[in-house]
Amino acid sequence: MDKQQARQSLTELFTRPFDQERYQLFLRNLLNQYEPRNGHYTGNLIPDAFKQHIKQYWRIGKYVDPDGHELDLLIVEVKSLNKLERARSALRNFAVNRLKQFEKEASLIAFYAEDDRGADWRFSFVKIEHEAYQDEKGKIKLKQELTPAKRYSYLVGEHENSHTASKQLLPLLEMDYADPRIEEIEAAFGIEKVTDEFFDQYKALFQKLAEHLKRQASFNHEGEEARDQRVSRFAKKLLGQIVFLYFLQKKGWLGVSKNQPWGTGSKRFMRERYDQVMKTDGNYHRDFLQYLFYEALADERKAQPDPGYYARFDCRVPFLNGGLFEADYDWHNEPIDLPNTLFHNDEKNKNGDVGTGILDVFGRYNFTIKEDEPLEKEVAVDPEMLGKVFENMLEVTERKSKGAFYTPREIVHYMCQESLIHYLDNRLNRYATLELAQPQGDLFGEPGVQERQGTEHIKVPRTDLETLIRKGHLALENDTRVMSKGKETDTYKFQLPESVRQHAEAIDAALADIKVCDPAIGSGAFPVGMLHEIVNARMALAPHSGNQESAYELKRHAIGESLYGVDIDASAIDIARLRLWLSLIVDEEDYSQIAALPNLDYKIVQGNALIGIEVDLFNQEMLNEIEKKKNEFFSATNHDRKSDLAATINDLIHETMHGQACFDFKVYFSEVWHQKNGFDVVIGNPPYFSIDTFGANSSVQAYLKKNYFVYMDKSDIIFYFFEKSAKISHGVISLITSNAYLSATKAKRLRKFLVDNNLIRIVVNFEKYMVFKEASITTAITFLYPSTDQPRYLNLPHNNYRKDDLNGLLVDDKNYVMAEDWSDEAFVLADKHLKRINDAIDFGKPKLSTIYKVGSGMQTGCNSVFVNPPSDIPKKHIKKRMTGEIIEKYVATEPKEFILYIEDIDSFDRLHESIKKYLLANQELLKNRADKKRRSTAKWWNFTFPMHKEYYNKQKIWCSYRSITNAFCLDDSAEYIGLTNTTVIFDVNTKINFKYLLALLNSEILSYRYSFIGKRTGNGLLEYFENGVGKLPIIGTARGIQLSVASIVDYVRQLKRTNLQLATLYFQQLIDGMVYELYFPDEIKAANKEILPHLGDLTPITDVMTDEEKLAVIQREFDRLYDPRHPVRNYLETLDSVEVVRTIREALKR
Repeated sequence: MDKQQARQSLTELFTRPFDQERYQLFLRNLLNQYEPRNGHYTGNLIPDAFKQHIKQYWRIGKYVDPDGHELDLLIVEVKSLNKLERARSALRNFAVNRLKQFEKEASLIAFYAEDDRGADWRFSFVKIEHEAYQDEKGKIKLKQELTPAKRYSYLVGEHENSHTASKQLLPLLEMDYADPRIEEIEAAFGIEKVTDEFFDQYKALFQKLAEHLKRQASFNHEGEEARDQRVSRFAKKLLGQIVFLYFLQKKGWLGVSKNQPWGTGSKRFMRERYDQVMKTDGNYHRDFLQYLFYEALADERKAQPDPGYYARFDCRVPFLNGGLFEADYDWHNEPIDLPNTLFHNDEKNKNGDVGTGILDVFGRYNFTIKEDEPLEKEVAVDPEMLGKVFENMLEVTERKSKGAFYTPREIVHYMCQESLIHYLDNRLNRYATLELAQPQGDLFGEPGVQERQGTEHIKVPRTDLETLIRKGHLALENDTRVMSKGKETDTYKFQLPESVRQHAEAIDAALADIKVCDPAIGSGAFPVGMLHEIVNARMALAPHSGNQESAYELKRHAIGESLYGVDIDASAIDIARLRLWLSLIVDEEDYSQIAALPNLDYKIVQGNALIGIEVDLFNQEMLNEIEKKKNEFFSATNHDRKSDLAATINDLIHETMHGQACFDFKVYFSEVWHQKNGFDVVIGNPPYFSIDTFGANSSVQAYLKKNYFVYMDKSDIIFYFFEKSAKISHGVISLITSNAYLSATKAKRLRKFLVDNNLIRIVVNFEKYMVFKEASITTAITFLYPSTDQPRYLNLPHNNYRKDDLNGLLVDDKNYVMAEDWSDEAFVLADKHLKRINDAIDFGKPKLSTIYKVGSGMQTGCNSVFVNPPSDIPKKHIKKRMTGEIIEKYVATEPKEFILYIEDIDSFDRLHESIKKYLLANQELLKNRADKKRRSTAKWWNFTFPMHKEYYNKQKIWCSYRSITNAFCLDDSAEYIGLTNTTVIFDVNTKINFKYLLALLNSEILSYRYSFIGKRTGNGLLEYFENGVGKLPIIGTARGIQLSVASIVDYVRQLKRTNLQLATLYFQQLIDGMVYELYFPDEIKAANKEILPHLGDLTPITDVMTDEEKLAVIQREFDRLYDPRHPVRNYLETLDSVEVVRTIREALKR
């Protein structure tokens, strides 16, 4: 089918009421061919569990894709439009039931309702996912038992827009030449492309709007920086307000005719009003939006017979409250004129879509008021997407400076659920102390056994709490049905565990009482996530707890009593509040009277969470008064009363804080300390940047240094969020951060703080997987809470986990390893088998830094002057520069850069005239280097830090500061100088042959070992700084063996100058085999794979030989050892049969 025909077909199908004949024609074109079926099911043929939802359904066919996977094709008529919109779990479970019954994995289903004759319908793809787990070797496998299915749906029909569905299904419809695979069909229902496209267009709208606002006189009263901040916030807020209204018009709350109920308003209200304004040659923003925002939605109109009626528009518009639609400028006297073309025009975008205005862009997308859930995804703009759009709105440079990166929804779900599980476990149960009853086993034996000592009292086992939090919402419909029947039957049994049902009231009370804070709230992903988890759990408990509150009532309670947040960015606060309000209106079902939104000014607060008042005791009477006023303010609706309350509260806060203009948790959120002495849960994604961003002499740095134990030079801001979170929490802390703190030297005091206070409980380390792809950093999720239990960790070493697999890996306790002996040194994370190998490699061996001098390269402070100096400078003052670009295993290739080296000259006057002339020409640059305050004025001309220059006459081993794996080269000529992007080892040990050391460092064993020592960067490279390299364990051995290894190193170095690749590779493999035998002699001997006894006498090559003579020696040794009958070759080729070797090599492939 050509593109034009395909587009026409999609438009006709998706912009009209459901039509079975048209739908089946579409499927024939989409799938090219399928086996027709004519199954019609109604009455008793519908399972009892779904009769209240489904009137009838048809199985119209079966499709088999090119890989042999089957796809069921169904049409389902539900009993009402309400069922279509709200019984989403039941309809998904119906699909799952059929898939399991007939042993299929996926289905395409059209859902429509009988009461509106299919005017609006759902086109859904349902697929059962196999749950992933990690086997003993760290490989990802799929469990045979099935997990709940996921449903992806397009909202289509005469009141919906077909833009997204048409665009994503168009390629499949055009593909006449091949039958689509199931994964290609699934990809057509993907939400990521929608998010990316919507963001691109949203960003373009913001930029156009901001550019226009900058030219408005009302934004140019202050300096450029202040203007840009005002413009940015106004533009973001305006777009947020309009998006909010698109969700409201989706509910039918806008433009409701006089005397008609809420919910009957036009779904195109915003665009229809634009058309009306154009008929009178008006201005859309000045003549419509300002009145809609700041009167219709913001004024209470209580005195009117119908408070919802707004005379200017001659229709009903709800009073919303909350502050979103309160003006922050004098719109009556200084209205802001925005050209109508910003809202609608006939321009084409890069995709060929007509219209680049705000209403054009928003009008192309479907808006769904349902926040996305893990198992139910509508391919549309949902409230959750706004958070991602907001945090992506910052330009790349601004985002990196603020460290704001949006947390993916899968990670939010996991962190929120785990935090709730711990909170409930701690609230309901009492455990005895965990102690080690017997020591750890051997290398491949069982780990030590841990036993709990003392008494304990368990009301609800943790596993049952996990079932409630992770799967309780799936049990709600079933358990409600069982309760209505009065007892369990053979057909219907409770799905919630018995202990949960018995203690439902206590669990519900605990959930109602929880206090949660995000100290860096951003767009509000975590508070909104916690809101959903709390409400889902309380709803699941309802059949057993007796709590009959609606979802709306539960949400309003949680927002008012449980959720708190802080952010330094005012725009973040705006969007976080907006998302909480949106989450509320989603569940507002009382259409007789729409409740006013709560005021969140003292719940979600702008401020710097790390800077507080330096006073421990506050006036409790004054705090009690603040709390009383805040409670009244939360629900206040009268504008004047709100203003008075806010003024009083702010005055009281100012007085309590002794006039200090900063944020303080114990003042702004005093009720939390009044009731609980801290938060039950602190959760979030703190910003990622170095404190050096503030400047060395900034007041912020001075405050952090004075008030935080974890302070160290060049430390990251996240370290302080760890300590602050511990200070404001008495429960669980859950943070996703850069994983640098696990190993970085600058985090040494943070690790000490966590270990000394018994805080660290669980670490999930994403070693290579990029949770934040745009941030170029690897991350870790850390759970903290006081406990005597040993910490546990999960190391995820791959870079390509499927999002759907992650949750299965994260929640499976069998994947976690007990941490041992964590201290302020780097935290080592490996699975249980790899950890035992690491321990065996380390046992009894000195660290490299204790037997050799290890350091960084030199620091010039001005590479532009010292690197590649002029050619007239005498050669004796020019050194070859060692860089990562020329470093290979064992050798360095020809240098590409050279360095002016004058550190052995102590006086400027003694320098060669050409050098003096060159340095004087660059005198200003050199004198103003970063270290100018430390440097004496007489020494303006030399290196900033000529580290270890007294050792530079010795042999050296070099490595780059970043590499994918160990790559160390030998410099035996003393001709090279390295700068700070290299690490160097100096030959100061006479007991260990330096070339033998080079072999160890380049071996598979120490490459593997370093992968657990070095910090891995976002692009998968390891950092090889001196502190890390110095931790490598070095094994000693007999002098004769060292010399044999050194001879083979000489062979490899000589061969690397030739094209004899086979011999080069073989001798490197031989070195690896010998090193395995040195570190694991017992395992190699037990497998009968010993190499050293069969090596024989190796002929060394010497400097007095010619290259031809050297190659002749090497060729003879290669011919001897590579002979198929020689045991060395046989053992090398079968070394993988030794478990420890195989395990290390598999780990290196990750």
